[in-house]
Amino acid sequence: MLTASVILYTIVGLMGIYLFVRLFSKSKTNNLIGIIHGSLGLLGVGLLIFYISFVKGDTPYISILLFIIAVFIGGGMLAAKLTGKRFPLWIAVIHSVIALSGIYLLYSFWSNM
Repeated sequence: MLTASVILYTIVGLMGIYLFVRLFSKSKTNNLIGIIHGSLGLLGVGLLIFYISFVKGDTPYISILLFIIAVFIGGGMLAAKLTGKRFPLWIAVIHSVIALSGIYLLYSFWSNM
């Protein structure tokens, strides 16, 4: 289950890099890719919560907390985009930093298992 989460967040991270580059190059981004990115990220949070529900010992709870914060920020960005409003680009940077921190902590937890 943990390995599936790591693979899933690798895919989510690659999609996030694509969206980040498109956003900062002022290119038009596809809403569908953003929705898939967010849905897979939310699925990853669900898998990690399922994982920590049944494992004994150490858990990557800080990663889950960071991913949940990133989900809320990303959801706000999606809501702003779908309503036609612009959001400051620094919000995307904060979302990326928080998500990358969660991915780093998840990878380090996974490699120490």
